[in-house]
Amino acid sequence: GATFDVSMRFLHECPWERLAQLREKIPNVPFQMLLRGVNAVGYTSYPDNLVKEFVKKAHSCGVDIFRVFDSLNYIDNLLFGIEAVLETEGAVAEGTICYTADLCDPSRPKYNLEYYLGLARQLVDAGIHILGIKDMAGLMKPASAT
Repeated sequence: GATFDVSMRFLHECPWERLAQLREKIPNVPFQMLLRGVNAVGYTSYPDNLVKEFVKKAHSCGVDIFRVFDSLNYIDNLLFGIEAVLETEGAVAEGTICYTADLCDPSRPKYNLEYYLGLARQLVDAGIHILGIKDMAGLMKPASAT
């Protein structure tokens, strides 16, 4: 998201042209971007058709992998973003779970192993190509990762 924001707001460049130029100079390295479902790369909700067209345009300009996430693991938002990517021929959907607790802490029963496995199953069932875990706060301990 920052790539688009910085490109337009501070560099006064077209983010699509910038992306296409990078793709031309770096043809054999997969490009990845974060996609916040209905929020695309912004901080507000956008109409479905806009987000879907945004994904198509980003892919046509050089983005290969779309890391779809929702900071609250809101499944409807995740599924919408994944659908937008899967509808774009050749695009790779990485469904991402945001890790928010300690699996080994019994005093935190909501974010337990079953919670994360349930999310993972829903993302896999949606057709993702890659399953990612986003540990934004660095909370995952070795015992939880094994």
